[in-house]
Amino acid sequence: MRPVAALFAAQDGLATIGQLDDLGVSRGVRRQRLATGEWGQLGGGVIGLSSVPGSWRRDVRAALLAAGPHAFVSHATAARLHDFDGYDRDERIVVSGASGHHVRSLPGVEVHRSALFGDQHRRLVDGMSCALEPVALIQIAAADGRDTAARALDSFLRAGRSAEWIRFVASPLTRQRVSGPTVLLELVRERVDGTLPMSWFQRLASRALTAHGIVLVDEHPVHDHDGTLLAALDLADPTLQIGVECQSWRWHASPAAQAADLRRKRRLRRLGWELVEVWWTDLERMDEVAADLGVLIARRTPAA
Repeated sequence: MRPVAALFAAQDGLATIGQLDDLGVSRGVRRQRLATGEWGQLGGGVIGLSSVPGSWRRDVRAALLAAGPHAFVSHATAARLHDFDGYDRDERIVVSGASGHHVRSLPGVEVHRSALFGDQHRRLVDGMSCALEPVALIQIAAADGRDTAARALDSFLRAGRSAEWIRFVASPLTRQRVSGPTVLLELVRERVDGTLPMSWFQRLASRALTAHGIVLVDEHPVHDHDGTLLAALDLADPTLQIGVECQSWRWHASPAAQAADLRRKRRLRRLGWELVEVWWTDLERMDEVAADLGVLIARRTPAA
């Protein structure tokens, strides 16, 4: 049973009946293990070790095994496996059939069929067939909307991934009657060819402040007296020396990050800058943030 144990170990304690058959596990042995409770039947021809605790990742693998060799993890599920921002707690399980194949999976699993994506559009992630990063971005642009895709794209680019890879994958698909490739390419052009900030959070904050009549510059560089770049302020009014920092708890909450931020803020204030912090929760109260900024702007505006 060593090959069987190795198979279970490689697949989160899961295997298909077909895989077990290929390893010589007879129907009688399978029935015995199921009867004793050592193994459990998950449905869709998938067997699981009862000793392995459940998890989202295990459920994803079970869904993929049940769907068969033409299936791959897609949409929100692929986005989470690729660590895109906004999907770290997304519990949806979505699989798609490559090259237009019909696939079936377990109850509660969202199943898609698309002739757009074939074997060249998927790769293995943790041993699971998964949509390539550009394909996942195309899918969530169509399914979850422009802003959500923008946030995910920002994390993709921030990780140093290639915008040209996205263009290579998405450009041939724009001839199809689907929105995802076109939306994604527009988002890439905004970030790579334009001057928009590199943070989805910054974009939302800038949009909300603009709606309140406060228009700020994106990614404004501030240099120390010796010419050293001290900071690239997320949003700024350079004339009045007012900066807005969009603080993500994920990137700025550690003690080391807080200490570095404090040192940088002290140096900025010595140069005459006044800083305002905007956190995730502030997006729900941007009228108050805008009012505070308005007071600061009025105080720093020279009298006529």
